[in-house]
Amino acid sequence: MKRTRLASLAAVVTAVALAGACVVAVHQRTDFIDAAQHSYDAAVHLYHAAHRDASASLASSTNAVASARETLKASDGRVLSEVPRQALAAALTAAQNRLDAENREFTLAGTAAGSAPEDDASYFEPGSGLAKSTATVQNATARINVAAPSISESLIAPERQVRDAMTAWQNTLYTNRVQAVGWIPELDQCLGSVDITAHYDGVAAIAEHWSCGGKNFPDDAGTVIQLTGLHSGLYRVDGIVAMLNSSRNSVADLPRGYDLLYQTCQNGQGATMSFTALTKLD
Repeated sequence: MKRTRLASLAAVVTAVALAGACVVAVHQRTDFIDAAQHSYDAAVHLYHAAHRDASASLASSTNAVASARETLKASDGRVLSEVPRQALAAALTAAQNRLDAENREFTLAGTAAGSAPEDDASYFEPGSGLAKSTATVQNATARINVAAPSISESLIAPERQVRDAMTAWQNTLYTNRVQAVGWIPELDQCLGSVDITAHYDGVAAIAEHWSCGGKNFPDDAGTVIQLTGLHSGLYRVDGIVAMLNSSRNSVADLPRGYDLLYQTCQNGQGATMSFTALTKLD
């Protein structure tokens, strides 16, 4: 009888010990899961911060590529040497390739980081599912880190060189100043061209005496010139489109359909009033 009671007591003690071990195991499991969840949450937080930075960087790079492309387009035919344009074209190709690659990585990283965390129901490896998800998010964060130098920075110098080349080209252009709106009194001042549109029934025209600058005005088709003052901008010369006689012709004979006409009397003679057509470029 005594031996039976001792056995029963031992069984009770063993059961209590096992129950205690189970409680300890449950607590440890909870601790592992809590730690894994904390690591996962921290990784997600860092990913979102990197995502914002990468998104802003990609937007800046996209704008930089668009700006450089527009500069390259605008510089066509407006540089003294094609070397700066060729350098910018090469830089643009490299920048576009990098931008495409970074956009792909950004998209793939977002897909990976946006997936739901793995199931964490494993009894013997508590927290392992969250640990795998944490590694996935960390890898996604690494994929969207933009390499230095940035795409924007790689285009700064070549684009500036093209802009400088355009400025140098523009400084070599023939320049004519349209200094006033008027008629004979203003023309006689010999201070520059005069807008005489009002006297030509609205046909846009400027004029200059031959001796005041008319003899120097380019009339070869395709020549690019610069006007300052009124009608300021770059113009392409389309050649002499009419030669009228002030004694026989009238306003009705003026050529029409051009952005602007330049009139001068060849060799100072009213019998040879030339009208050079100009097309505005910008």
